[in-house]
Amino acid sequence: MSYFAIQVRTGSEIEVKEMMTELLSRTGYQGVQSIYAMETYTEIVSAKTDQLHPHELTSSDISDHLYSQRLQVSLSNLRVAYEHIQDHHDSKSINIKEEYREQIKAITSKLKNIRNDSKKISSVLPGYILLELDNNFHYLPSHLYHMMVSIPKVSGIPSRMNIPEQEVSAFLKEVAMSAEVELQFDEILSYQESKKKEENLLHEANECVGTEREKELLRTMDDMDTDLEQEINDLKPSSYPIIERIKAWVKNKRKTVTMPVSLFYAIYQEAKGAVPAKYSSSDFIHRLRRWIQKHEVVLE
Repeated sequence: MSYFAIQVRTGSEIEVKEMMTELLSRTGYQGVQSIYAMETYTEIVSAKTDQLHPHELTSSDISDHLYSQRLQVSLSNLRVAYEHIQDHHDSKSINIKEEYREQIKAITSKLKNIRNDSKKISSVLPGYILLELDNNFHYLPSHLYHMMVSIPKVSGIPSRMNIPEQEVSAFLKEVAMSAEVELQFDEILSYQESKKKEENLLHEANECVGTEREKELLRTMDDMDTDLEQEINDLKPSSYPIIERIKAWVKNKRKTVTMPVSLFYAIYQEAKGAVPAKYSSSDFIHRLRRWIQKHEVVLE
């Protein structure tokens, strides 16, 4: 067998893979054993999520991903068209702008629903696809070369010489292909909002001392005080390489963290496919710290 790299427009790896598969099927070419777009996915867990689906990507997942890409292109085109006539105030332009606004609103709503209900799919090798051929070719056959470059969004072929199999194997061992989970925690408040909320929480907690409600309020205050990114960075100098794959940042004004699915289940052992009814940034840090302390092997 032999391997060749195909350069494609970044972000279009999965779409191009589907077009390649269709073209090869239509032409009846049998020499390609596999096409690798290096797909992986992130499953987003928010307050609305009640179940995880940590299985391999399905054709439905790919279809949803490609559909959302097409919607995004349509949305971008509509916004550009709207910008071009924004300063026109004749009756025809006003009607067209209203139509554009309605279409933009409808597509935005569709995109939001799709992204909330589907996996976030990406390639771990942006801008490239690997082609695996059955035979041990030193050079990419001319007929296959012309077939590949005829596909839309294929930028070119960096080299017609094959990539040594040992290099491909070494790369596949190094690359992080496992699925990830994205957890969205507490909303980031302004200083004034945070101070006001803490005062209200403390006042309420003082009125229900010794109750479960008090514990819940104090946990909420702990969450507000948790610097998620700093806490995770402090834990990273550990002997567990998988911890290095945890990333924390702020997304849509919420504390957000991504991690491998395997680590998520190790931390939330009781989940078993379900999303914990209550999870928070302070609880996550507590669980992660406890996992590091207890485990002596890497979950990989």
